[in-house]
Amino acid sequence: MKINLDQATEHLRRDGVVIFPGLYADQCEPLMQEHKRCFSAPLKGAELAPPMEGEQILPARAVDLPENGLHTLHQCLFANWFHELGSRYFRSPIASNQFASICYDTPKRHLDGPGNHHTHWDPTLSLRLMILISDASVENGAIEVKRGTHYRNHATRLQLWENHIEYQDPCPCAGEELPFTPIEGRAGTAIVFDVSLTHRKGIVGPGQDRRVAFSHVHSPLAQYQQAGQSLADVPASLHWPHGTPL
Repeated sequence: MKINLDQATEHLRRDGVVIFPGLYADQCEPLMQEHKRCFSAPLKGAELAPPMEGEQILPARAVDLPENGLHTLHQCLFANWFHELGSRYFRSPIASNQFASICYDTPKRHLDGPGNHHTHWDPTLSLRLMILISDASVENGAIEVKRGTHYRNHATRLQLWENHIEYQDPCPCAGEELPFTPIEGRAGTAIVFDVSLTHRKGIVGPGQDRRVAFSHVHSPLAQYQQAGQSLADVPASLHWPHGTPL
């Protein structure tokens, strides 16, 4: 599948999400085998995050994947097209993405407990690549989004930052009047979304599981935020690097 980066950038600006059905369909088997390895034995240089009920996450640096023989995951998560898409979306050359999260989810008994199934947006303005390692459906936790809410949530992010108010989860989310749209797809599908979008992981049903992998690129604005800078010290041109606010 050939990626039209101009078209993908346009979709991202409008909806906050773009989907590439079956982009890595020819890599499904090695992706699955490598994903299973991430949770079957310790990996050099990477450790599982503290467990939460129904959620296992392996944070890993880009260099950790090939060092552990996870070449297909590395190739797909850190592809040049995603880095270029991030540069276009944020209208700025950006450093290459350096971190991945390999996620394996099973049913939860306590839905009021911690986890990404709660409605949220993320504290830093970034673009996330999500690869479906297994088929995704509403039965096994397909991600759900409220299209077009990324600008309003980003405005809230800037307000909180300007007023020195720390991000809290749960956070106020735009689009209360809008329905969630589940993004279902076959294994090998790639989904890219602005993490400002109101989103949540769907609920994994009984007897189901969810296998996905993520990488992300931070906006120039996020780099200031992570460095602890005051919003007043950030050039105004970077306040909306992902597009003109609606």
